[in-house]
Amino acid sequence: MTDGSVNFVESGELDHLIAQGNVTLIDVREPDEFRSGHISGAINMPTSTFDIPAIVDLADDTETDFVFICAVGQRSFGAANAVLPHLDCKVMNLKGGLQSWTRDGFDLAQG
Repeated sequence: MTDGSVNFVESGELDHLIAQGNVTLIDVREPDEFRSGHISGAINMPTSTFDIPAIVDLADDTETDFVFICAVGQRSFGAANAVLPHLDCKVMNLKGGLQSWTRDGFDLAQG
């Protein structure tokens, strides 16, 4: 059950969560941004067409926690807050977004 707030996750902690298979990654950038580089395994759900019911359905199917991602962490934080009341799992935001992820030495997938 959610504690009622979006939690921030650092790049290293996110890498650990990904390795454990405990999270679903939602990248809220636009498709062209996503294709230019994203965290491997992320699902692209742009804020311009954000679909809360689709995320709720995905949460029911995956039974994982969710991490929202964008370029610097601002759009993803808004998206995470919008979906938070609808989910019964931990909702997180990648602190500093993909800028922090790459600055911390983690790779991006292309395509």
